[in-house]
Amino acid sequence: MSARSVYRWTMLSIIAGCAVVSYFVLTHRPSPPPPKPGPRPAFQLPFPCGETWRLTTYPGHDDYDIDFFAVQGDTGGRSVLASAAGTVTWAGWSATLENGAQAAPGTSGTRGGLGYGVIIDHGGGWFTEYGHLAAAPLVRTGDRVRQGQQLGQVGHTGSTTVDHLHYEQLDDTRDPKHTRGVQDKVEAVFDGVPSGITSDGSAATGPLRTAGPQSPDQTRTSRNCP
Repeated sequence: MSARSVYRWTMLSIIAGCAVVSYFVLTHRPSPPPPKPGPRPAFQLPFPCGETWRLTTYPGHDDYDIDFFAVQGDTGGRSVLASAAGTVTWAGWSATLENGAQAAPGTSGTRGGLGYGVIIDHGGGWFTEYGHLAAAPLVRTGDRVRQGQQLGQVGHTGSTTVDHLHYEQLDDTRDPKHTRGVQDKVEAVFDGVPSGITSDGSAATGPLRTAGPQSPDQTRTSRNCP
């Protein structure tokens, strides 16, 4: 074998060896650790300063979901405010009928959906959701909003027939696919104090999936002040 042939086969062997080593390293390297959430924003109650609201849940509501009802006066028509500053990732209409078809905007009592609602990205994996607004939101997808900015008014659109605000806080780093699904839901905290709404008392709904006891109602006064 000539010197050129020896050199060529030597180089091919080196290249093949490098490819094998690279394949082994890539297929056996440890998975990166899951991302950690950024600091929890200083979330406030999604209502004007000084208003007092009742926080409640019910079986099948999903753990950590909150329904808000005014303690005094009518619930419907009251202002819904951003709990913290952020970027609107969705503002619009979402509701389905019993057959799974999209419900017409403004429909009440549908099988599922927030009705008129808003989702805000607060950074660091933190999101809030607001549902069943009375009419189309006052903000649009992509808008930057400040804490306390009005998003809409309490109503009963979507999967309800009773005036109230459906509300969620989510840690999106819990889900590698970033779907803001059930597993991302966490106990809401307002003005640094946990809401007290955790279990809906049903093993069929997550993320806790435990049968009872259902979290008792709570009362909070808004510190969402200018």
